[in-house]
Amino acid sequence: MTVRRLAFAPVLALLAVAGCSEGPPPPAPPPVARPPPAGKKPAGALEGPQGKVTVERDGKTGPAKAGPVFTKDAIETGEDGAAVLRFPGERLVELGADGRFVIEESGGGVLLTVARGLVLTRVPAGKPDGGDVEVLLTISTPFGLTRVGGASVQITVGETSADVDVKLGEIEVVPKGGEAAKLGAGKRTSLGGSRELAPISLSIVAAAGKAEHKPAGAKAFTKVNPKKPPSLAAGDALKVTDGRVTVAPAGSSSRFTLTRGSEVVLLEAGSGAGFEATALDMKKGELEVNAPRAQKTKVGVAAGLGLSSEAGGQYAVRKVGGGYELDAKAGDVTVEREGQEPVVVPGGHTALIGAKDVQVRDAAREVVTLPSRNGLKLFHPGLKKVTLTWEGPDAVKDWRVAISSEPGFKNPSLDGVVHERFVTVPVPARGVLYWRVYKGDEEHERGNVQFSPEPSTADLSRNKNLVPDGPDTTTIYYQDKPPVVTFTWAKEEGAARYALKVYREGELGKAIAERSADETQVALPESTLSEGKYLWSVTPTDAKGKELKGGRLNKLNMVYDNAVPQLIIKAPRNGEAGGKSVRVAGIAPVGAKVFVNGKAMDLDEKARFEAQVAPLPGGRVVFRMVNGSAETYTVRTVKGR
Repeated sequence: MTVRRLAFAPVLALLAVAGCSEGPPPPAPPPVARPPPAGKKPAGALEGPQGKVTVERDGKTGPAKAGPVFTKDAIETGEDGAAVLRFPGERLVELGADGRFVIEESGGGVLLTVARGLVLTRVPAGKPDGGDVEVLLTISTPFGLTRVGGASVQITVGETSADVDVKLGEIEVVPKGGEAAKLGAGKRTSLGGSRELAPISLSIVAAAGKAEHKPAGAKAFTKVNPKKPPSLAAGDALKVTDGRVTVAPAGSSSRFTLTRGSEVVLLEAGSGAGFEATALDMKKGELEVNAPRAQKTKVGVAAGLGLSSEAGGQYAVRKVGGGYELDAKAGDVTVEREGQEPVVVPGGHTALIGAKDVQVRDAAREVVTLPSRNGLKLFHPGLKKVTLTWEGPDAVKDWRVAISSEPGFKNPSLDGVVHERFVTVPVPARGVLYWRVYKGDEEHERGNVQFSPEPSTADLSRNKNLVPDGPDTTTIYYQDKPPVVTFTWAKEEGAARYALKVYREGELGKAIAERSADETQVALPESTLSEGKYLWSVTPTDAKGKELKGGRLNKLNMVYDNAVPQLIIKAPRNGEAGGKSVRVAGIAPVGAKVFVNGKAMDLDEKARFEAQVAPLPGGRVVFRMVNGSAETYTVRTVKGR
């Protein structure tokens, strides 16, 4: 494939390319330390060299040792190398692995020339605001200068660009051949960054919906055949009329998903080593981006507006009136607009991208939250999102979260960094989500939850129990509502009808139920007979209503059995009217604990509960049941009044 420079390469100028070209390791230096130059004043000191670190001085190279360093000294670090330079005024500069650094002088200050690698300057001790320092520091790269002054900054120099990340204070950057600009704490930029990319096409890889395609130059859209989806070339348009459609660059694990009502035009797409760029024109709707972990990805959504993911992750961008809404689900996303400073939207946060600014919003929790535990169940009536939480030290600000629909995590739906101890994810109608939380490279917590609609309790509330005529006492055990009770007896010769009477034990003066039938059975509706002891009789009569014989009293016991296998919720029902408080009632398995919207329920001796609780936002009523090691959540929704 012919490699050409893409037309939107200038838009990518703010993206960095980390690392450097690999090659054979340099020959080992001779095992001699370099002596200091006679009569020359040290520029600073080298501290704590680790791994492979060498110093080149006066044309000779040797292993680095802690001690003074001088102008013109060149320090190189190997793949496992690291060291610290200390300059007057307690200015510290940390040198990363696989780098080359030369110490120079510049206008009474220190000029550190970085050919490749990472440097991190630290604010002098006792001067947290980056105040005046004795020695001014300037860092020179092949792509421009960074005047540090008293600030703290990290700079990573690669083959085609230098990433600049301001930690504290304010710096001045001067791109090669460009104008100087100032950057404050929390800002990032890149010097250089134009690169060669191989053009790639996009193809539809999943269509859980309907889409239409319009090739470049065509006048009308045509329906997409899901069995023979087209490849998308520069200038092609794609719109989704129903469901969701996912496209992917050829040979890439990146995924772009369009939802119903979305329409985009592909401008260009290209890839290089560890880097991928796609330029789109979002006409309307929403675009979900799944960027591969550890890959730099750039997605242009409009002229001069791009979204960069440095290390992979997932985010969604929606076109709204006056701009765009960005939801950085996992992984930091940098908003880059021509003529404006880049703005980082941390993983887990959202932002409103306007014409002139980017308003970053704090990460928000959903009403329904789940802890990091295995074997959770959540029954819901169409819940859209849920928040997963975990415990951990407050000092840790970077958590990597991976979420998958299968335990092997072969194709995680989410994998990226967030900066709070929670993450919000979409809820499937049915299925299982598995998640793992990492602190650095170490697994911190894991969990899984099974989602499904609330199971039916019809079998518990509508049992039809038979009560035969005879000398033996019949006992009916029931759960939830008292069931339908069907009384049966033998046919009597000459009988035209049968009269059934039911009494409470000890109250034979008045029947609580009377029925007449021409068949040999009568069914009383559910809840007619509540818990207790009963006597009943059936008397056959002829066609004129004359009793053929007296009815014998039979015994019936109705016994409530609280050994229900699951939580039975009697109130509220989904969709019923709510208010400031709603009645909640139900029955729990023996030994279980029940919480409703975080409030512990008092269970009676038969594990029944009834209370008033305030609905959560959105009318949510969340029942949480803990039964041994099992934990089950049931969500019901009431309407506001």
